[in-house]
Amino acid sequence: MLDLSFFASTEVQKREVELPDGNKHILYFKELPAIEFTRYFNAVNSKDEDISLLASAKLIAAGLCEADGKPAVTVEQAATLKPGPLGAILDALRDVNGLGDEKKS
Repeated sequence: MLDLSFFASTEVQKREVELPDGNKHILYFKELPAIEFTRYFNAVNSKDEDISLLASAKLIAAGLCEADGKPAVTVEQAATLKPGPLGAILDALRDVNGLGDEKKS
């Protein structure tokens, strides 16, 4: 059996997210199974514009949560985010899932 560290955790993780205007917010995230990122990358690369445009919103809706683990936003709500906050949330979601940029020394 593989070690549990190979699998997406059910624990909620707290992150401070800084928006482009300098404001900082505490947000909560769930680790997602790899299949969610495969779905995201496939959607981003889709030739169907409607599918590719919603890729980020769907990933955010899947990973952004309340402190108790309940979804924080719907796909429809995530699709209305401004570009700066959307990017900041995606960066934190990638970090929670081990896909963030390596720490610079």
